[in-house]
Amino acid sequence: MGASQEVFHTADKLARVAVAELADVVAVEVSELMLHGEAIPPGPFCTSAPLRRAAFHSAPGAAFRPAYAVGEVVRMPAATPYRQSLTDLRPRLIRDLKRDGRWLARESALARAVRAAQAHSLIVMPLVAQGVVLGLVGLYRRADSAPFDGGDLEGATEFADRAARCLDIVRSRMQGRAHARLLQRALLPEVLPSLSALDAAQGHVPTDGTGGEWFDIIPLSSARAALVVGAAEGEGTATAVGMSQLRAMIIALAVQDLAPDEILARLNDVVTRQARKHTASGRRPFDLKYGGSRCLCVVYDPVTGRCTSCAAGASRLMILRPDGVVSAPGSASHPPLGVDDHRYETTEIDVPPGTVLLLDSGGMEEPHPATDATAQRLHQVVSRSGPDGHRILEDVRHVECPDYAPVLLTARTRMLDDKDVARRAVPPDAAAVAGARTWTSRQLTTWKLDELAFTTTLVVSELVTNAIRYSTGPIELRLINDDHTLTCEVSDTNSVTPHLRKAGPNDEGGRGLSIVTELTHHQGTRHTTHGKTVWTEQPHPE
Repeated sequence: MGASQEVFHTADKLARVAVAELADVVAVEVSELMLHGEAIPPGPFCTSAPLRRAAFHSAPGAAFRPAYAVGEVVRMPAATPYRQSLTDLRPRLIRDLKRDGRWLARESALARAVRAAQAHSLIVMPLVAQGVVLGLVGLYRRADSAPFDGGDLEGATEFADRAARCLDIVRSRMQGRAHARLLQRALLPEVLPSLSALDAAQGHVPTDGTGGEWFDIIPLSSARAALVVGAAEGEGTATAVGMSQLRAMIIALAVQDLAPDEILARLNDVVTRQARKHTASGRRPFDLKYGGSRCLCVVYDPVTGRCTSCAAGASRLMILRPDGVVSAPGSASHPPLGVDDHRYETTEIDVPPGTVLLLDSGGMEEPHPATDATAQRLHQVVSRSGPDGHRILEDVRHVECPDYAPVLLTARTRMLDDKDVARRAVPPDAAAVAGARTWTSRQLTTWKLDELAFTTTLVVSELVTNAIRYSTGPIELRLINDDHTLTCEVSDTNSVTPHLRKAGPNDEGGRGLSIVTELTHHQGTRHTTHGKTVWTEQPHPE
């Protein structure tokens, strides 16, 4: 019923206008198909889809007790002005209900209401827009008012046309949202990935949202994970398309091992460029609008237990520690995407294993008088919910705050055991390569991964040799053994990214990275404050 509230609200406003201008009592009924956002077939009224009471209003002093409450299905017996009007799509004017009201015998509840209110005149108008029957409006006058005449019928016809156009706009918006939500569900991840870094991950998008909301968990190198929630600006199918593009851009940036602030900075640059381009051209393809979108990106490292986060817009990260303490790490305030060129800053916090992370896209933009109250309410709800991520989602979904319809993502953190991470300092000497290979082979034997020993020692030999050849500072070799993957890393002080090139038939070198690429499943480079880390991944043998 969330989306259909707009129909009831519009019908209520229309009924109030009609009471002030035309009648003592007004009842508005709408097709149930419209309330569900479904397409209504053109032509005469479809009897398989009932009408529901959408609004009812009476003038002061008109003691008219409605036969049907708002939201109830309204009966439309045959041979009544209501059914006749819906069938031929023409209005009905009944000047004297006492004289011409024998049909009321077929509708006893309405007959009692008419007698109790002393209604004596009626106009029935079908609500039709673009050949589609949206509903019906009934106008009544009491005995102390003049009966309806031809002039009133003209006014009622004009009112019904305006009312139908208003409801048709609402119907179009509802259908657009319904299509957007269908597209949104098709674009969102069906199942969140199972990772060593996180446990019990669950996401939620509002059922009555705009179609631009999304959540994601992105596997990263070295057993890390990126958690993302966001909401694209606007509503309708174009917003769902914009959401999918923003999500794709974030995935593409995240797998390049960029930090959260760099991800949002580059995303903001793309959004700003697109906005300027569309403004200059005077048009927007498909009316796509990225500016004003919100996004929160959190990268969690299960080796160090550190969360690094950055947000654009009024998004927030809440942390529930295993001891029950709830906190919201303070972070720099950044505007939504595309608002202006802005320098993004990250917030880092160490969390123990078993900590529940709650990412909340926010349902409003700061400044907003209810923002602080919403944050306090969320703090109370999460504190009461306990460590169960599913219960947290359910409780937060029902937080009653104005304009609050957030995207939510929860996950419980895990940390890798010290025995699953091995490090070795490598001296900058070519003779150290053999020692690195031997150490790697022994470590894989300890982990019972002897099947990977041959390929991994070749990878270590190549990466360590390159580090010794092209860097001058300290070199570290690190192996990470998580639930599914063996990661091999070599870190050095040279910030230049190695590039794969095709060696000629007579070249003595240049084939090392090609060999590494063939032997491993994934590989890449992650820049650090002191240089870079070249990494490779191999899946565990079945």
